[in-house]
Amino acid sequence: MPPVPKTHRSRTTQPLPTPWNLYNLEASPFFQEPLEVNDDSPRPLSLFVGREKEVAYLLDGIRGAGENSSCQAIAGAPGVGKTTLVKEIKAQLSADGYFTTDALVPILASDTTPALFGRVLSLLYDIIIANRPQSVDNQAMRDAQLLVRAARLPSGGGNISALGTGIGLSRGSTVVTPSDIMIDGPRVMRDLVAFVRGSDSRGVLIHINNLENLSNADVGNAASILRDLRDIMLQQNGMHYVIAGTTDAVNAAVNTHAQVRTIVSMLIVNPMEIADVYRMLQARYEHMRLNDDRPAVAPANDKAVAALYELFGGDLRGLLKALEDGVRPLLGLAGMKKTKSADEPPVRSLTIDELRPVLQNRYSGHLESLPEKVRIEQLTKWGRSNSESTQTQKTLSKLWGLSQGAVSTALAYLIAQGYVLMLPRSNAAPTAYRLSGISRLIFG
Repeated sequence: MPPVPKTHRSRTTQPLPTPWNLYNLEASPFFQEPLEVNDDSPRPLSLFVGREKEVAYLLDGIRGAGENSSCQAIAGAPGVGKTTLVKEIKAQLSADGYFTTDALVPILASDTTPALFGRVLSLLYDIIIANRPQSVDNQAMRDAQLLVRAARLPSGGGNISALGTGIGLSRGSTVVTPSDIMIDGPRVMRDLVAFVRGSDSRGVLIHINNLENLSNADVGNAASILRDLRDIMLQQNGMHYVIAGTTDAVNAAVNTHAQVRTIVSMLIVNPMEIADVYRMLQARYEHMRLNDDRPAVAPANDKAVAALYELFGGDLRGLLKALEDGVRPLLGLAGMKKTKSADEPPVRSLTIDELRPVLQNRYSGHLESLPEKVRIEQLTKWGRSNSESTQTQKTLSKLWGLSQGAVSTALAYLIAQGYVLMLPRSNAAPTAYRLSGISRLIFG
């Protein structure tokens, strides 16, 4: 396994004293925000570790397409690291000569074909501007400006001057509607991509996201939109797409219609190996190290990290939040030790036995504060019966003494509050559910 590189960011101001300094850290290393491309960021992409096979697979799909198009889907559980994986792909492709930016295009609830196409066209325009600012006066870019402005209006259209553009509108001031975007947009996108391919760029990468936040009905709608946009958007030569979401959402969006399924390659992103989790945390400790003359001390030991990672089922965001919630109240209060010299750190790494009661107390308090007391009782009954069990609506109906319709309503609430997880579907088997890491900490 290659060593973790030392990654210190350049500091423009003197760090403020905090309890994290006891661990020779200038601040908390357990941030949950995505990494950023900027090396001067407090969360630079240089902290990305692991996922070598996934990175190679995605890069091969894009590079191997040559001057053609490509479309790949990344599927995995929430918090597994899909967004950061896409950012790493973008950074490497940008170094290869592809146009891309840190931005993404969300698929929204109750979306429409013109609305999604307009947002993709708008991002394509922005990507070209970001990578080649001098291109703004190019004819293809001038043609795109009208439709881009229309796509960004809340109503999807408006009175916009069309003079000086190549779009086939006869009046100097006209109303541009979503239907106009679908009429003129494909040609404009084709001209933009032709302009990109005629430059020194190898192509453009677009990140489409947000599938994991949609209902089943909205995912079905997204599947139809992607089908409608297959030829005019997804198969434009030189355009490369990465679509990310949960396994069930991506499966539904990609595999519902054969027209989409035949052009999309799907990659399942599994939870990180625990060794890579240790590497990720070590990279963060090195990055946040306060004094270069002394090593940073891991606030939680490896066994504690492994125990929490297992509880959260590979959810990196959940792990980092639990480490933050467990360690922070104990800073300066636990883990202290007698030191033999001034160079020896005054703290040791915390254990799971020290973190668990802090987390149980915190998360139990959050649960008790919920306004829906009936839901608390239902969750408690499940947790106390068997916190490690996997349930279906049928088994929960028996456990709770409710109809399956009432169980569905209760599950929707508990899932939204973060206490229950819906597991990926397996063929025709009933949908299964399990308690989240937070609930397993409460009842474990």
